[in-house]
This record gives sequence, structure tokens and C-alpha cells, in this order.
Amino acid sequence: MLAVRNLLRRLRRDESGLTLMELVATIPATIAVLVAVGTMTVTGVHSQARISNRVDANQRARPVMTQILQMLHSSCVAPRIVPVLAGSTGTSISFLSKSGSTVSPTPDLHVVSLSGTTLTDTIYPATGGAAPTWTFSGTASSSRQLLTNVAAPGGVMFRYYQFVSGSISPTPLTTPLSATDAAHTANVDVSFASSPSKGVSTLDPNSPLTLDDSVDLRLEAAGQYPNQDNLPCV
Repeated sequence: MLAVRNLLRRLRRDESGLTLMELVATIPATIAVLVAVGTMTVTGVHSQARISNRVDANQRARPVMTQILQMLHSSCVAPRIVPVLAGSTGTSISFLSKSGSTVSPTPDLHVVSLSGTTLTDTIYPATGGAAPTWTFSGTASSSRQLLTNVAAPGGVMFRYYQFVSGSISPTPLTTPLSATDAAHTANVDVSFASSPSKGVSTLDPNSPLTLDDSVDLRLEAAGQYPNQDNLPCV
């Protein structure tokens, strides 16, 4: 920078031009300025790309997490039923759910599952039965894609917990859920990582956004009855 200032002073004094030595002396300073400007530009472009990718991942993932939680919150359609069904795994959960203003609604069977990098919700309508046991069609009434470019952190998207002495057990239940464990599943943890719509950015390998939330499948606070089993939908 000092060489550049000396050059400007020289030019103001006369118009005799530059000598070869003076020109050579200014080249390193010019290169340094250009490199600094280029670095700032590239850094700004990369930062903007990282921000855009994370905003994209967030906008795609959060509505899906909200949908899953709302469906699980609507699973206790009747007292003392088993809302999460046996056979549920770390990447596929089968549960009853129905929203609306009906006092005693007939639930649908939802199967939210991860296949590859696509998360889907498949719905099977009830064909008969009554609370606490219903029968469901073997043919899905609908199947919708919830999210693409999604992954299960550590290979596990759903974790199932029971209450022990009024508190959630720190140890998740073994999957696939047995009938006994399903009957005690009163809390479900949902966790998944969402990449931008165009996939993981090469400029930001950490661009997948990980969301984690849980649902308490109880109608009363478990802490009020620490000596009970604290089963779901009670």
C-alpha cells in the first residue's frame, strides 16, 4: 500500500510516467489488493449460499414436523386405548389418529415411514370394530409424500418411551415394538435431518437441518400419579 501511495504522489508531481523499477514495485501491492477483494467476494457468495440453503431446509422441515406432532397429539381418540401399534420401528411408526370435533371419532391408521430419503404418510381407514379395538382396511385410502431429502440421525427417526414412577424412562423401548411395549408407549420422540431441496450443498456439508421434538401420549400429567403405570391415553 505504501508503494501505491508513493506512486500516486509521483503522478501528481509530474507526468513523466513510470520507470520499470517503479512498475515492478507496484505489482505485488496491486496483486494483494485484487486477492483481498476476490476473497471477500467469494466469502460473501458462499455465506449467502449457506444461509439460503439453511433457510430452505428449515422452511421444508418445520411444517412436516408440526404435521407429525399434530397427528400424534390426535391419537388418543378414546380413553385407555393403545395409540402406537406393535411393529413400529426406528424409521416407521404405525399409530391411530383422527382430528375433528367428534366426541368419539373413529380413527384412521397412519403409517409414517422413511424409505431411502423420502418420508411418507400412508393412511388406512377403519372398516369396523369399536374402542379400544378397531379393524382397518388392508388397502390404503391415500399415501402422501411428506418430505424428500430427509435422513434419520444415527439411523433412528422414532424413539418410544414408557413412564416409570411418574417420569419418562431414559431408556427407549426396543424396536420393533412388541405388543407389550406398544401398550406402554406413552411418549414418542421424533427426530430427522432435512437437506435443502437441491440436496446437501457442496459449499456447506453441514447444511442438513436436524429437528427433534416429542409427544406425550397422556391425557393427564404423569407426575400426579407416580405410583401408577402411567399408560397412554389415561
